[in-house]
Amino acid sequence: MKKRKRRLMLGDRGLREYYDRTSSLDEGRKVRSVQMTFPKPRRLVALRLDEDVLHEVRRIAAGKGLNYSTLMRMWITERLNRERA
Repeated sequence: MKKRKRRLMLGDRGLREYYDRTSSLDEGRKVRSVQMTFPKPRRLVALRLDEDVLHEVRRIAAGKGLNYSTLMRMWITERLNRERA
């Protein structure tokens, strides 16, 4: 026989009472810290390109499943890394 899940039908007061006596920090539950990382802020830069160059970049990006601006950013970053070496 299939067990049915019991639903809690509580109003505001019932919910408040439930959460007052139920905590995610109860004994027996382990809490672990999480390392959060956030991307560096980016700055918008205007770049004038010939129409055919932009069309080709968009075509290549679409073939790779990327946004064209993401692809250009990747290319610039790769070139900068080569220049630094």
